[in-house]
Amino acid sequence: MARWPEKVEKRMKFEVEYKDDDGCISIWKYDLKKFPNGPISVETKYPPGYEKALKKRVKEAKLEKKKSTIELAKEGKLKPKNKFF
Repeated sequence: MARWPEKVEKRMKFEVEYKDDDGCISIWKYDLKKFPNGPISVETKYPPGYEKALKKRVKEAKLEKKKSTIELAKEGKLKPKNKFF
């Protein structure tokens, strides 16, 4: 004789924690009663000194973008746009 499966209750509130390679921790909070399609909030925790390093990288990227074509050509980073040959 076959047995009926037991009732399995689905969790309605839970958290999932993700750890990135660079040390950041993201905590995704779910509440399926409020919003069944995804998390209701995400918290990101950075390791010490991460924000300072991030600001430094952003600043360097901005400076790299501001360089003129002559400066880029001198550094050898200028790529030709069109080749007709």
